[in-house]
Amino acid sequence: MRRTTIALASLTLGVMPSVAMADGKMPQMDFSNPLTGAQVVWMAIIMLILYFLMARWALPQIGGVIERRQSHIAADLDTARQAKARAEHAVAELNLAIRNAREASQSAIAEAVHAAKERARAQSVELNDRLDAQIAKAEAEINVARQQAVAALPPVARDVTASLLLRLTGEPADPARIDRTLASLSA
Repeated sequence: MRRTTIALASLTLGVMPSVAMADGKMPQMDFSNPLTGAQVVWMAIIMLILYFLMARWALPQIGGVIERRQSHIAADLDTARQAKARAEHAVAELNLAIRNAREASQSAIAEAVHAAKERARAQSVELNDRLDAQIAKAEAEINVARQQAVAALPPVARDVTASLLLRLTGEPADPARIDRTLASLSA
């Protein structure tokens, strides 16, 4: 198929394939052929036209697309920086709110503990005062009972002594002597 294509191309150019390949050169590199020079000139003209089209029309459009993309990326980066700054500010505010809430809660806890201690102290003072009053009342009652018991002792001691002496000696004891003996013992 390749030979057929080369043969057809040669026929259209008016050159026989056997003549073009006869001297061992490739036809594209045979500058002695007048067609090769014309091809080189047209290639140069087409390349210049393509260069100017690219330089004046295609490359500016590509540059515009690149510039728009860069400005879009820069805008996105600015938006991201602003969002990051807002997020950092929000985190700082959140940390401050947490710290303030922690301080407020610790203050409330301290106040509650202080109030509980004050209530406990007041209750303790009240209970101590009540207990002191009850102790004082009990001591007063004990003193009254002791005084009554001590006051009741001499007649009982006199009667018991008289009974014992009567039983032991068989004679009634002298009440004056018993009173003197009991008075000397209690003094």
